[in-house]
Amino acid sequence: MSKLNWQVILSGLPITSSRGFVGWSSVSLINYNNHLGLFDVGAEGAREPLLNNLKNLGIKPLDIEFVIFSHLHFDHFINIELFQNAKLYTTNEELDYALSDEPQQHGDFNYIKSSLYYYKNRFTLLYPQDQIYEGKIVALPGHTKGSIGFESEDCIFTGDALKYSTEAKNKSTAYAYYNKQMADESICAIVAKNKIIIPGHDPAFKLENGNIVYLNTASVEVYKKKDSCVSIFLKEV
Repeated sequence: MSKLNWQVILSGLPITSSRGFVGWSSVSLINYNNHLGLFDVGAEGAREPLLNNLKNLGIKPLDIEFVIFSHLHFDHFINIELFQNAKLYTTNEELDYALSDEPQQHGDFNYIKSSLYYYKNRFTLLYPQDQIYEGKIVALPGHTKGSIGFESEDCIFTGDALKYSTEAKNKSTAYAYYNKQMADESICAIVAKNKIIIPGHDPAFKLENGNIVYLNTASVEVYKKKDSCVSIFLKEV
């Protein structure tokens, strides 16, 4: 009997800074009948912890057989060069959009086009409702034109279609590059499924009677060089 198992190996963190976007996004391991894959691969700054967490599970980068991308922004895509054996999945709509000039018209400069052109011919294109690895592809446009989720029996991986738990509670996006109305509709569709949600930039959670219930906690330590003149302030927003 076929079976899909999953675990979050890098939890998303809802952190930004006055210096710019940090980009600590979720990376999840999918095990389908001992075939290993990932949903998103994280930002470049997360490369070392990503590799370490895989190593702790006894997994080498070349063991990863497939990667499903929620969308192709750098903080979900750029570590793809680590996984040379992987079959790469995106949608035609997302790939065409990412390689066009349209994102810049929406103030979206988060695609690294040189890398996307390099990997362009390795992509297998998906369509909404496609069934792969015992899960279903779900169209979740708004954050980008071709954003998708991956839905299993008990959970849905959303990428940045739903970035933070508060977006689920409020049924409204904090921001969207492509179309806010579409993004809000995608969030409502995710919430209506009543499943565990693995968001783009927050730990996994469920909504129970409208309340956020996290499945796990996450933490981060920030190190500053001794005697540096740099000041660090923490603000909750």
